[in-house]
Amino acid sequence: MKFTQVAQIASAAVALSFAATMPSMAGTISYSDTNVGGPTWQRPVGSGPNLSGIGSNVNYHLQSFFVDTTGSYDFFSSQSYDGYLHLYESSFDPLDQLTNLVVGDDDFTGGIGTSGFDDISLTAGLQYFLVTSAFANGRTGTFTNTITGEGDITLGDVTSVPEPASVLGLLAIGAMGAGSALKRNKKGDA
Repeated sequence: MKFTQVAQIASAAVALSFAATMPSMAGTISYSDTNVGGPTWQRPVGSGPNLSGIGSNVNYHLQSFFVDTTGSYDFFSSQSYDGYLHLYESSFDPLDQLTNLVVGDDDFTGGIGTSGFDDISLTAGLQYFLVTSAFANGRTGTFTNTITGEGDITLGDVTSVPEPASVLGLLAIGAMGAGSALKRNKKGDA
């Protein structure tokens, strides 16, 4: 193997390592569910500090999620009933409704049956909870929630994921491989 071939292989390895470590530019996730038969709570009015009098015992659905990129995210919920949406950071306790509450919304741009919020700053690796409930007691049905933002959104709990190999580590391995190939090539020429 000639030096130019080794250099080309090393260059390709470097390019591949950069491509493998580049974050996605935007993510969107949607999911559908229901609050029918779900647990109940007394929901906050908007983002607080008050609790609702007419939403004092509404069924809710709880969805945990996290993002891989710190940045701005938009939330939209379309419900078959007069719904309400709340976002919590780090933890959610239905008996301590105002703690960790980031934002809440009743009727979004689509009016009754839609809820949402735009330009919410989320931090990579933090656990978030999206609570879909109702404006008033006794209102239940199905919904579809969509989260869009600067990074990938993962439904579920934050888990420990090992960090991908650094670009520097990949370069070192590539350089060792190229050096080894050069050595073998020189021994073969001798």
